Amino acid sequence: MREGMMLLDATASAAPIADAGDFVSAPAFTTATFGFYRGLNMSGMEQGDQSGITIVPGVAGPTSTNTEDYTIPTPSEISYFAGKNMQIVRLPFAWERLQTTLGGSLDPTYLGYLHTTVSSIRAQGMSVLLDVHNYGCYNQQHICLTANPSSKPILVTSAQFSDLWTKLANEFKGDSGVMFGLMNEPKQWDYSGEELQCAEWVSIANAAIAAIRATGATNWITVPGNFYTGAWSWSSTTDTVGASNATTLTAITDSAGKFVIEVHQYLDSDDSGTSDNCSSGTCGAERLETFTDWLRTNGKQGFLGEFAGGYNTTCNEAVEGMLNYIVNNADVWGGWTYWGQSNRYLQYSIQPTNWGYMENSKQATITPADAPELTYVLTPFLGSAAACGSDLDGDLEVGPADISLLLMEFGDCALGNRMDLDSNRRIDFADLSRLLLFGGMCN
Repeated sequence: MREGMMLLDATASAAPIADAGDFVSAPAFTTATFGFYRGLNMSGMEQGDQSGITIVPGVAGPTSTNTEDYTIPTPSEISYFAGKNMQIVRLPFAWERLQTTLGGSLDPTYLGYLHTTVSSIRAQGMSVLLDVHNYGCYNQQHICLTANPSSKPILVTSAQFSDLWTKLANEFKGDSGVMFGLMNEPKQWDYSGEELQCAEWVSIANAAIAAIRATGATNWITVPGNFYTGAWSWSSTTDTVGASNATTLTAITDSAGKFVIEVHQYLDSDDSGTSDNCSSGTCGAERLETFTDWLRTNGKQGFLGEFAGGYNTTCNEAVEGMLNYIVNNADVWGGWTYWGQSNRYLQYSIQPTNWGYMENSKQATITPADAPELTYVLTPFLGSAAACGSDLDGDLEVGPADISLLLMEFGDCALGNRMDLDSNRRIDFADLSRLLLFGGMCN
């Protein structure tokens, strides 16, 4: 979600009916090497005031007073979402709280909260994606390699960012179920008018990845692009020298070869995640299409780190189409984490509706009431068969019932239709061929 907003079309002509050759050439349905994870963001530890300023060190909650500066996911919340078949938690935190002085030691109190929360999530069988939720900044100043083009002083260096990740990697490298999210949504301009250019961000990210690997850590790493890492703008010019994420992120390197590209995508008219209104019922899949093509062309894997829409018919259709599209393109997609959940107010939150702001001891005494977005939109994508694209009826087996469902839908369709297995806006014999390739049990 864009900074300060929390607390802080393409169309294609219909393809012709497939001929016999399509049964031979239909692409294999595979899950990316990274795996396929479905989960959510548990917001709280990164929270600041409405202007985006992080209060350091701040007071942790939730408590009964509701006067804290930030909140920590509670054991009840973690257990609740694990029980909903969530497989991964993206865990945002604030760099300024974890490392109160650039280059200094990690704050033992805040680090302790991070360790405790990670341990609770892992104990429930979920993976964790640590998320430095800082928009490419520290105290609202960009990480920089050079002062170009604004000639302002460099206040936060690439080496200091690498130092953070060296220390974090040493804390968590012993658990392969903990993944490292380099940075949340690097933005083009900081508050002082300093620009972060795309190629500059790639150099900063590569240095941090090298620092992580130098510790001996083999954990997976998610790497964002510049300009809020939007899927919608991936191929657009997003800095003053005419570069884009598409032209520069191909230069990301990792000696372990264990990284995926993280993008975010909201569904309102400006892609910001600030409105409950979505542009159309098909915009979710459509806004991922260019990025997906880029992944496949460049041999990369992607992860959707944030997405959401309001709870209404149009947005529900858009989210469902988006998640169908990811499943149908799981050869290059490694899954998603919904935005989000918080003990405090959060737009699009799937926190139980009757928990509100309360400490764990109270949550534990109240049977949680599921948010409708979770029940009716996300739950169908959280079952065991949700990552098996050819299992159209969700019975963990690809068989005659799935064939029948697909045949009944033959014809043109919108992008994001679950039965459009090759994402060409048409359900036809090529999709049937792909389905038949995976007859039998899903795993």
